[in-house]
Amino acid sequence: MRAYALMRQPKDLEAAYLASPFVEVNHGRLMALRRSLAFDRFSSYRGIGRCPFSEHHPESDPGWEGHADLHDAEPHALGILRSLLGPYDYLTPSPRAFLGHLEQAHQVQAALTQPGRYEIVELSTSPDLVQDPMGFDIGYWGGGNYSILCDAAIWPRWHPPVEEACERLSGFVAQLNSHALFETQSGAQDYLDWYGGQDWAEKPAKDFSIIAVGRVNQSA
Repeated sequence: MRAYALMRQPKDLEAAYLASPFVEVNHGRLMALRRSLAFDRFSSYRGIGRCPFSEHHPESDPGWEGHADLHDAEPHALGILRSLLGPYDYLTPSPRAFLGHLEQAHQVQAALTQPGRYEIVELSTSPDLVQDPMGFDIGYWGGGNYSILCDAAIWPRWHPPVEEACERLSGFVAQLNSHALFETQSGAQDYLDWYGGQDWAEKPAKDFSIIAVGRVNQSA
């Protein structure tokens, strides 16, 4: 399977996360987690957990769930996206965000009032289909706006790891490349196998897909 999605810029999301009410309340625990991971490329994360432009736009930035004063600033682009997605299929995790054709993603981006807030990425469950790969993430295919890598190690909110898991998690994080993604599909699979056995993790693991993430020419 191949798709395209508009993802928020990681530097903006990192800044929003650090300023969020969630981090304010859980600051000590989250900063201890970051120190234990010995990782400093959070603002380089290019995976699927980046608040993609979805059928439920606008959505909260990471850590602002239930606190942000949301308003619909992109009605034109949202109307186009919903038209392209079509009726809900009752199979794809909600909210849907993945489009089947690159031209559709460019059409939505062109309709945004702030197109620079998003970048188009190519996504596939078959690595050979990605033209310019950046790495591998793991999460829901088609929507849901969830990455089991992002939620454990980049911007934890729903299922932060317990202290006993941090040493093993740090070993996986050490494998991440300059885009804060797994360099190989096998590395992502090893992480999924481990994560699926953790009591604190999101379930069920069988619902997650290993997703190759690729660059797209933004000027096309």
